[in-house]
Amino acid sequence: MSNFFRNLMQPRLLSLKTAIALIVLIHLVAGAFLLRLEFNNAPELYFPKNAPASVLERQLRTEFPNDEMLISLFSGSDLYSKEFLAALDRISQRLEKLPDVDRVFSVTNVDHIAGSSDGFTIERLIDPKKLDNTTAQERKTRVLQDRFVPGWLAAKDGEALALVVRTKKLSESRQRATIEAALHNAVKAEKLEGKLVAVAGPVALDTAEMRSMLHDSMIFIPLVVLLSLGLLLWVVGRIPPVIIGAVAMSTVTISCVALISAMGKPYTLVTAMVPTLISAYTIGNVLHLYAALQRMRNDGSDNAKRIMVALESVRNPMLFNVVSTAAGMISLVLVPIPPIQVFGVVSAFGTLIIYLVLVYLIPPLLVEYDRGLWPKNTGGFAWTKRISYGIARFSMRHAGWVVAVIALLLILATPQILKVQSESDLLKFFDESHPLTQSTRMIEKRLVGVTALEIVVDGPGRDAFKDANRLKLLKSVQDWVKTLPEVDRTTSMADIVEEMNWAFSGEKAAARTLPGNNKLLSQLLLIYDGRDLQELVNNEYQRTRILLNVNVHGAKAIRAVIEKIDAHLAKMDAPGITWQIAGSGRLFSDQEALLVGGQKNSFAGAFGQIFLIMFILWRSMPAACIGMMPNLAPIAFIFFVMGISGIRLDMATVLIASVALGITVDDTIHFFHHYFERRHKGCGVVFSLARSFDESGRAVVAISLLLVAQFLLLVSSSFQPTSHFGLLTATGLLAGQLIELLLLPALIVLWGRLKLRHRLIAV
Repeated sequence: MSNFFRNLMQPRLLSLKTAIALIVLIHLVAGAFLLRLEFNNAPELYFPKNAPASVLERQLRTEFPNDEMLISLFSGSDLYSKEFLAALDRISQRLEKLPDVDRVFSVTNVDHIAGSSDGFTIERLIDPKKLDNTTAQERKTRVLQDRFVPGWLAAKDGEALALVVRTKKLSESRQRATIEAALHNAVKAEKLEGKLVAVAGPVALDTAEMRSMLHDSMIFIPLVVLLSLGLLLWVVGRIPPVIIGAVAMSTVTISCVALISAMGKPYTLVTAMVPTLISAYTIGNVLHLYAALQRMRNDGSDNAKRIMVALESVRNPMLFNVVSTAAGMISLVLVPIPPIQVFGVVSAFGTLIIYLVLVYLIPPLLVEYDRGLWPKNTGGFAWTKRISYGIARFSMRHAGWVVAVIALLLILATPQILKVQSESDLLKFFDESHPLTQSTRMIEKRLVGVTALEIVVDGPGRDAFKDANRLKLLKSVQDWVKTLPEVDRTTSMADIVEEMNWAFSGEKAAARTLPGNNKLLSQLLLIYDGRDLQELVNNEYQRTRILLNVNVHGAKAIRAVIEKIDAHLAKMDAPGITWQIAGSGRLFSDQEALLVGGQKNSFAGAFGQIFLIMFILWRSMPAACIGMMPNLAPIAFIFFVMGISGIRLDMATVLIASVALGITVDDTIHFFHHYFERRHKGCGVVFSLARSFDESGRAVVAISLLLVAQFLLLVSSSFQPTSHFGLLTATGLLAGQLIELLLLPALIVLWGRLKLRHRLIAV
């Protein structure tokens, strides 16, 4: 083990054949894993399996159907014609044959309770086999007079009809995409494309997210790579180092994506950000090596020795860079949302692979293929050197003012930072012009909200809800919930029992109530032969549920509805009855608490680990504190931008703080490394700083420009997670670089003055 670490810290130059063989082997092995990579952004992936809501959800689905729907809305002038209704029924039958579909609801296949000579009967609302016996107006009237259909399968004015597909319990986005595609194919086969005006619901949402994620990956990953190589060419001014940099980037990135597959994890909306981040960070570390090579352009050594000496000058700070960055990334495992944890593990792995690739595999390629002279005062390095040295010189001359102004700006920004709120609203991942957004608005305007909640009610034992008084209690809760403005529709077994009582009593309006005694209730339940009731109460009549359609989508807004209901239920005097809130809406709302708590833990973990690494590296508490200060400022700037722009803390933006802290600390390590090298040789503070910025500044500024340009490219995405990730990462890194160049020299100068003053006082 000691030999391993000795070789790790003092690597030797591999032979060209060995380096190329390892690079090819990595690509072949990683390529094999890539063939098994699963693309999946299913909502279930984001729910911790041990969370209370997840446990309850699994229990419920053993007794009751899934609440995931695909809702399609049809509009036109002849919706109640024989031809349209027959076509709608054929679409329903076609979709019900799909293996992942549980049930399809339309006006042609739902139950309708009606009175009969011997009590009541269960029949189809619109029987497609009896369309010749009625007129279009009679059918419309029958639909609108039904108790359950208006607002669910038909607009309340009758001018639109819906077809609702309820799925079985799904685990993959691919399954949802297949169902949505089957709907469109069925509609096309019946030539009803002109009447289909909206498709929405959880199935459509997951499909749209997956489609946007794959689109962004296919578009932006190649663009980021091309931009990286273009900027790399501008910085170094020569072709061979650019090609070798591309090899490094490919080797690291393909290893990271392959690790996702090797872990048995899917490629999700969150992990889709790994290739962009890792490729950018790889090029950043490549630039540090290239800056060292550029500094040694005239040392007179042979190519191999020159490259190894250059590598030796950056190896230690590079190692601490990747370790500190890995610490920032791995802290994301403290966010209890599985895809974010996978992102953290894979990104941490990627940063460590960067060190191994640049220290072992790239030098032999440089020795063999990069024999030209590096330019002295041309290319991007010349410009970045002037920028870094100019800003640092200003900071050293006006150290007190720089620190005071930055502190004042931080104080002024605090109100905006405190305005940042957590809110996950998956619909807001898309802009207002997106078909999914427009479809959801239309469906919620014509029908009901698409967010599903349910109140799960458990009685004291078997046949608990064959008791008329308990059923009345259930109905009272349902009636209260209906008064909430966020709730568009409620359904419970009490509704069906009331409808049976109404039909059994000769369809008298006054009889549309719950039975007054247990005997009549038991009689109604005995003769009921439909299938809707069994979806609302279990076979033992011990557990039942109230289904809610809610018209809000954000986690915080859903949580507010849940809290209102919980507060009302807490006041209920119902011995033996327990109440729980469940459904996909509950699962989604619970993510907010996980997200906020996870963000705090993740940042605290990243900060603590990186601070400890810097303390170990410099063996000085003041140096570690000074090193951390410039790296906290860009995070404050990120939250300032979020505050003034209204960007919320969600699945994508929760990554930013740990990512930004992990990356920006790299520059600090390089500066401090060269600074302390000269201080240990007896050089003064100002001279050591000046030489440190002369050596590291050109690479640091070049890296920042490259990273900022790459992430700004993502801002052009119409998919908000990609756009926000790009915007906030770019602004954070830009602010981090500027503050690093301004604040770090100023703090070191003031620290030097303070130590000098203490020595004079001691004398």
